[in-house]
Amino acid sequence: MKSITLALLLGIPLMASAQMRPGTHGQAAPTQEPMKRFAWRDEAAGYTFVAPPRWSGKVKAVPLDSKALATSGATSGVRFVAGSKTLLVLLSSDDERAHAMASSGARELSRHDGHVVSLKTEADSGALALTDDELASAIQWDGGAVGTASR
Repeated sequence: MKSITLALLLGIPLMASAQMRPGTHGQAAPTQEPMKRFAWRDEAAGYTFVAPPRWSGKVKAVPLDSKALATSGATSGVRFVAGSKTLLVLLSSDDERAHAMASSGARELSRHDGHVVSLKTEADSGALALTDDELASAIQWDGGAVGTASR
């Protein structure tokens, strides 16, 4: 009787290890879903630009070169491009250079903690054009609540 009990006790761990739990071994990892939101981060100014999901996979961010920055009066900037069409240009600077950006044709979008973000929009952006509400909530400053903008 003792030998039967001993055999059963030794066999239980072997049976448990023979059965694998589903999802832990031998199954492929799930495939990644495509990006569902478009976000671009400006480390120098401390904000993130978040566009609607319709921009995902269609729009690319192209940083502005030094010549374009000098012309606009900005310290950093980016063009958002779909194919060969520029949808909008974001320019950021400090409070002291905000006037230079405004005189270059950019309109102020958001202001926070000594930094200003301005934009230039293209007239014919088609279905990818941002509405005024989308633009108002697109800038998310570091330390601010999501969906709020300081003006």
